[in-house]
Amino acid sequence: MNENQERRSYWNLIGLIGFMAAVSGCSGVVDAADEEQVSHSDSALVAEDGLAQAYTIFKDLFTTQQHEDLHHHVGFGHNPLLSTQKLLGPNGVPLSGQITIHFATDFQGTAGTVTATATGPAGKSFDLYFVKNAVGQGTAKPESFDQLKKVGTFSAVAGQPTQYALTATIGTAAFPAFGVNFDYDLVVVTLAGQSPLTNVLATGARTLFEKRFFRERAGRTLDPVTGALSTTTETSDPLVQRGAQLFFNETFAGNGRTCGTCHRIDDNLTIDAAFIARLPASDPLFVVPTGLENPTLLRSALILENIDGFEDPTHKFVQRSVPHTLAMSTSIGEVITQQRGSNDAFSSHQDGPPADQRTGWSGDGSPGRGTLNEFALGAVAQHFTKSLTRVVGTSFRVPTQAELDALEAFQLFSGRQKNPNTGALTFGDAAATAGRDAALGSAACVICHRDLIGDRALNFDLNTGIETLNAPSATLPKDGGFGVSNFDANNQVVSGSIANGFGDGQFNVPPLYEAADTAPFFHNGAVGSIESAVDFYSSSQFLNSPGARLFGGPDQSVFGAQKSDIVAFLRTINALTNLVQVRKSVQYLANNATPGGTQIMTIAIKECQDAITDLSSPTLVGSATVNALQALRTVKQSLENSLPFANSAPAVPMSQVLTWLNIAQNDLITANPLNDF
Repeated sequence: MNENQERRSYWNLIGLIGFMAAVSGCSGVVDAADEEQVSHSDSALVAEDGLAQAYTIFKDLFTTQQHEDLHHHVGFGHNPLLSTQKLLGPNGVPLSGQITIHFATDFQGTAGTVTATATGPAGKSFDLYFVKNAVGQGTAKPESFDQLKKVGTFSAVAGQPTQYALTATIGTAAFPAFGVNFDYDLVVVTLAGQSPLTNVLATGARTLFEKRFFRERAGRTLDPVTGALSTTTETSDPLVQRGAQLFFNETFAGNGRTCGTCHRIDDNLTIDAAFIARLPASDPLFVVPTGLENPTLLRSALILENIDGFEDPTHKFVQRSVPHTLAMSTSIGEVITQQRGSNDAFSSHQDGPPADQRTGWSGDGSPGRGTLNEFALGAVAQHFTKSLTRVVGTSFRVPTQAELDALEAFQLFSGRQKNPNTGALTFGDAAATAGRDAALGSAACVICHRDLIGDRALNFDLNTGIETLNAPSATLPKDGGFGVSNFDANNQVVSGSIANGFGDGQFNVPPLYEAADTAPFFHNGAVGSIESAVDFYSSSQFLNSPGARLFGGPDQSVFGAQKSDIVAFLRTINALTNLVQVRKSVQYLANNATPGGTQIMTIAIKECQDAITDLSSPTLVGSATVNALQALRTVKQSLENSLPFANSAPAVPMSQVLTWLNIAQNDLITANPLNDF
C-alpha cells in the first residue's frame, strides 16, 4: 500500500475496532424511443437527475472522508479486452499499480505532480499515459483520433527489481491543476518507448462520478447523450435511459446475449434456477458456443467464469451464481480485505489485481482498475463472445466509452441509492425489532454488513468458509476467490493451480436489503433460502474460517434463539426496499406518459408481490405485519387494475396507490426519522 492507502485503512480499522468493542459489549422487453441527442447536464434543468442521491453521497465520501479531491488515486491492471500483452510479476500477478494526481501540497505530495507505483516483472521499463477518448467515434481502447498524453516513465526501485516508481511534474500549463486537461477516460501503461495505440499492458478507467466531479469543478458538463433511449425505466434522465437501453438490448455484435440475459429485470436483476426452468431453449442464455458454459450447471443458475484469465478457458474456470445489480452505488466504496495469516490485519488489497471498487463475487471481477465502469468490458469478453478464441472484432466488438458510462449510470440508478440506518428505525412488528437488535448486537451481523447502519465507506472481502460448504454440484471446480495466489501451511504465498484454485479464499460481503428476494446465496449458490443463509453462521464451516477467527461471529450461546427474529428483520427491510421501488415507479407513472409504462407497472406489481412474499412468513405474525400485508394486497390489486392504462399517466389511481403504500410502510415502521424509506 502507498502512504495514503495506509492512512485511510488505518482510520477505517480504528473505527471498526471501536464499533466491535461497542457491540461485543433478465432480459426484459425494453421499448426504445427514437434516437436523440441531449446534454445530460443541461437536461437535468428540465428533467430529473436520476443519480442525484447517489452522486451527493459519493461526493461527500470522495471529498470529506477520502480527500480524493486533493490527491486522486487510480489503480491500473491487466485488461483482457484492451491489453495487447500480459506481463506477470511476482506470484503470477499481472502488472498492476496505482497513480496519484496531486492537486494540493501536503505530506502526501506536491500540487501539479503525478506519482505512481507499479509491481511487475523485473528488468522492464514502462511509460504512463492519460487517454481521452474522442466523443462520438471509436471505442474505449486508445485510438489514433483520441487525445494521448504521456505523463512519464517508471524507474525500477533500488533493491526491489519488481517494484517501479514514477514522479512527474505536469504543472499548470499542459495540465492545469483544476482544469479540464485532467479530464481523461483512461490511464494506460505501456512498455517504455511504445505508443498506447499499439502496446497496452495495463489500464485504469476513471468512473462516471469521478469524471462528473472533476468536470463540475472545472465548470464543465458530461458529454452529450446519443443513441436510443429506453422508455421503460422510471426516470427521464437520458444517461440512465441510454444505459437501460444498452443493458437490456445491446449484444455488442456477440452471441446474442445482453447484460439482461442473466440480470433479468423481472427476477430482481439476477437469475435463479426456477426462472431458468421457464425459459425456452432458444433463449440467448443457452445459445452460446460450446465450452462457454456447463449446460447442466447453467440450469442451476451457475455461470462459467474465467475470472483468472482466458489462457485455458475450458479448464481454468469457476462456476458462480449471478449477483443482483440492485443498489450498486451503495456497495462500491473502499475495499478492505483480511490480511492472510493474521487475525487482526487489513489491507486495501493484497496479492491480486487492483480492486478500486469491489465488483464480482470475489471483489476482482472487473478488469483494469476493478471498477463498475470497466465491468462491462470484462462481461463482453467473458459472456458475449461467439468463440472461445475471443477475437476482438470477430467474436464481439469493444464498447465505446459513452456506452460504458451509460451502463454504469443505469446500474448506479437501479434500486436503492443509499444505505438506510436500521438502528434509527422503529419497527411495528416485535420480531423485526428483536432481529434488528440482534443483528446490530450479539449476532454481530453489522460488523461485516455495514450497510445495515448506513455505511458505504467500507466494503469487505473475507474468507468465511463458504467455499467449503457443500455446493449444488460435486462437479464444481475449486474457486479461489480474490487474487491469483494461494498460501501454504506457513502462510507463504504459493502459485494458484487449476486443482487448488487461484486466490486467497476471500469473497465480498453483499448488501442485505435485497437478500430475501435474491436467493440462492453466496458465490456458489450453495444456500437456497434466507433462513438457511442465517443458519450458515452457526455452521462449522463458518466458525472455523479465518473471517470468524477475526471477528468472532455471532454469540453462539444465544444465536440459535435469535435466528428466526433475524430472518424476520431481513424480510421486513427487504419488503420496505420493495415499497421504495414501487413508490418510485408509481410516482414516475403519475407524472409521465410513456410507451414503456406497461413494463414499469408490471415490474412494480412484481416488486409488490415480492414484498408480500417476504412478509408472508411464520417469523412475522404481529398485527403490524398483518395490516401491512392487507395494504400491500390492495396496492397490488390497484396496480393490476391500472395496468391497461399504464402508458397514459393514470394520475388518480396512482395517487390512491401511493396512499396505500404509505399505510403499509407506516405499519412496518412507526418511526423513520432519517427518511430512509
